[in-house]
Amino acid sequence: MENDNSYIIPMIDRAFEIINFMYNSTDKVGISQISQELELPKATVYRILFTLSKWGFVEKSDADKYFLGKSFIKYGSKVKSDIDISTIATPYIDSLAKEVGESVNLGIPYEDFVMTVYNAKGEDFYLVSKLIPVSPLNCSAMGKLYLSRYSDEELRQYFNSNKPQSRTINSIVELEKFLELKENIENEGVSYDKEEYEYGLTCIAAPIKDSEESIVAAVSISGPTSRLDYKGFDYLKDNLLKTVTEIEKSWNYLY
Repeated sequence: MENDNSYIIPMIDRAFEIINFMYNSTDKVGISQISQELELPKATVYRILFTLSKWGFVEKSDADKYFLGKSFIKYGSKVKSDIDISTIATPYIDSLAKEVGESVNLGIPYEDFVMTVYNAKGEDFYLVSKLIPVSPLNCSAMGKLYLSRYSDEELRQYFNSNKPQSRTINSIVELEKFLELKENIENEGVSYDKEEYEYGLTCIAAPIKDSEESIVAAVSISGPTSRLDYKGFDYLKDNLLKTVTEIEKSWNYLY
């Protein structure tokens, strides 16, 4: 039933298509742009936007441009509150952010991406504040932790698909290059994103593991490359691993 398209309600399907388009847009969008990009009649786009506006999922600017509304925050908060690991990890992540002075993120896998479910702000850095909370596995520090647990066959399928994204010239999109990194990740217990997702941004991540060594979630420290270099990656790594160990103790005590 789940894969049977006969159960799909076309108008609802188009509404989610518009929501997804707006989510991936870097700026507010107009009816004509949505209509052209998604090949939908303007009247249909207008009716969907009007309905979404009623429920607060879409808002309109003075220039008749549309953007995602505040209802997503409300429902998103509900989803996040149901993720137990975020409740346990939050105080430790807040403490780590204060210690290192950088943004600290908690991420979980979401399809072929890693989704940030909690973020503690560090020192001001424009890029970190503007990044979306869903990142590709191949070019994010947290994502590469999950990829490192893939079997050789799963990795081959992943890198032979169109799933790996090349966001910068440093992004790893080839299986051979990732296999070289995989051994380092396993030996060090951390992974890095050195301007692979965004120029000027560097991250270091470590996994939160349960009693059976499965990854429950990942924690990363993100900041401008120059500032992280200045603070020293040994210092950041030591504090990150210490925090992850504390979270694991709390998690495994309860579960």
